[in-house]
Amino acid sequence: MTRLTFDQVNLGDSLPPLRRYITQDIIDQNAVASLDYNPVHINAEWCRAARVLFPDYFTDSPVGHGMMTMSFMASAVAEWAYPRGWITLMECKFIRPVYPGDTITCGGIVTEKHPLGKGRDFVVLELFADNQKAVRVAESTARVLLP
Repeated sequence: MTRLTFDQVNLGDSLPPLRRYITQDIIDQNAVASLDYNPVHINAEWCRAARVLFPDYFTDSPVGHGMMTMSFMASAVAEWAYPRGWITLMECKFIRPVYPGDTITCGGIVTEKHPLGKGRDFVVLELFADNQKAVRVAESTARVLLP
C-alpha cells in the first residue's frame, strides 16, 4: 500500500473521483445515524403535500441531508490520503438538493501546500460534489495534515 506523504503532493494534483448512487434507503440510514428525521428527508407523502421550495423550484421528493453529501466529499479525501492523512478542517457550502436516484461524484484539487515541519505539514483542497447532470450540489474547502 502506498502511503501518501506531503512531499509527494503537488499543487494542482487531483483526487480520484468517488461516486455514490443515492437511494431513499441511504437517505433513511443517514437519518438514523444523524438523528435527523426531518420529513423533508424521509417522508415522500409529506414532501408532495408541502411542496418545499428549493433555490428556484419546488420539490415533491425527499432530499438527502447536506451532511450526507459532505461525508461523501470527506470520503474522497480519506481514500486519497489513507492511511496517514488527517482532515483537520472542512467547511462546506450546500448548493443544490440531492435526490434519490442521483449519482453524486466527488473530487477535488490541491490548491495550497503549507510546509510547517515537525509533523504539521498540510495541504488545502478545494472539493466538489456534482450530480449526474454535472450540476454542482456542494463545494468544500478542507485542510489535510500529511506526514
